[in-house]
Amino acid sequence: MSKHAGRERKRMSPQRMARLMNFYPPLLGAGIRVREFNEDWTRARVELRLNRFNRNQNGTAFGGSLNAMTDAFYPLLVMHQIGTDYLVWDKACEIEFKKPGTGTVYAEFEAPKELVAELKAKADAEGKVLHTFECDLHMADGTVVAHAKRVVYIRKRSDRAAGQGQAQSTGAPVSEASNVG
Repeated sequence: MSKHAGRERKRMSPQRMARLMNFYPPLLGAGIRVREFNEDWTRARVELRLNRFNRNQNGTAFGGSLNAMTDAFYPLLVMHQIGTDYLVWDKACEIEFKKPGTGTVYAEFEAPKELVAELKAKADAEGKVLHTFECDLHMADGTVVAHAKRVVYIRKRSDRAAGQGQAQSTGAPVSEASNVG
């Protein structure tokens, strides 16, 4: 279990996380389906099935839906591996559209254990880490529709912030967002 804002929460299994994310309104509304988080949290697979709600004026995949496909997956993979003593945020994104998405678009996100261990050691030594992850969004035939870069921010949680969360009795969440940067 991990502590969040002074309360205990259970860690979620990868399968349950994938199922629940499929009902998360921003993903559901964009037509994005989470197909898998693997057991060791090093990989996730996501797809965007083209439908009338996520097509643009040209009848191809809407760029905002393609970008939403890449949102939050790298931080989720890292935070489930690195542990609750670290704060992990999706800090920035960049997407380059290569070809029109004329059918189902797929993405695979990978955060190898070795890389996450390096990021953890760097955060311990330097205080914070910004790491850029990259992936291609592609159709079933391998055609690359877009190339995405996501910058992930990692730092060890401060004792002060952890103490505030435990001492808080009002039930209101403790925000560390102002400490990002």
